Amino acid sequence: MSRQKVVAAASIAAAAVILAAVLAATLPDQGDTKAATNSSAAGQQQDNNTEQIRNIIYNVKFECGTISGDEGPLRPGHYDTDIGIFNKQDFAVKVQWSATANDGRNTNSILRTLQPQSVTGIVCKDLRQVLGNNQSFVEGFVIINVPVEPGLLGSLSGGNTVLGRSDDINILEVQAFYTANALAELPHEVLVDKITFTIVNDTSGKIPAEMIGKILDITLPSQMNEISDPGQKVRDALAEKYALSDQELAGLEVEVQSVGAGVGTMIDDHAISLSKITPQASG
Repeated sequence: MSRQKVVAAASIAAAAVILAAVLAATLPDQGDTKAATNSSAAGQQQDNNTEQIRNIIYNVKFECGTISGDEGPLRPGHYDTDIGIFNKQDFAVKVQWSATANDGRNTNSILRTLQPQSVTGIVCKDLRQVLGNNQSFVEGFVIINVPVEPGLLGSLSGGNTVLGRSDDINILEVQAFYTANALAELPHEVLVDKITFTIVNDTSGKIPAEMIGKILDITLPSQMNEISDPGQKVRDALAEKYALSDQELAGLEVEVQSVGAGVGTMIDDHAISLSKITPQASG
């Protein structure tokens, strides 16, 4: 081979080496290309999930008023609902709430701005006012809506919010406190009379024989400034307990030994419950 051909071949080989080095420096590795593509797709999916959330909603059941009959499903009593809303964030949050009674329409929304670490509440008085309902008993739902403004969810989770995950969208702490009382009025202290007596005679035979002639006592409610006959109170109580007729009551003879006044407390027949509300995301 001539010297010229050898030189030409060497020049071509050197040019090929240089071209390979340039291409390696300028073109990305295949693995890097896949990683970049996956990262872009994940970011796009995250943006899509976040963009789908337009509102965060808390649905709260309420019961307010009095049930006097036995039509159910709740037993007779007095019912009350207290809904607490706590902004646990370090920034202000706008809240819209409305109410819907059973078989009724949704009310107009009421807008409030909760400052950081502040609390507001919704009670039966508020619900009756917006519903315009004067019935003895009303029940339904309160809808608490937090409009999602740009950047709101990202500030909670670093931009990793996924639609449907309640932990990520629970901006507020919403709790409902329910009370039910079967008494017509709240428990309070009452005056009572402790009457000591003896049953002298019972012509009906309904009162157990071992009680005749024995010293007994009974505690009965009393009223301030009331003029009453202790003996008649005892007779009426015995007639009710042993189902005495008017004629049998006439043949019942009672002798009162003593009467003592005291203070008693009405039985507190009530129930309470607390419910923590889980939010829902909507587009």
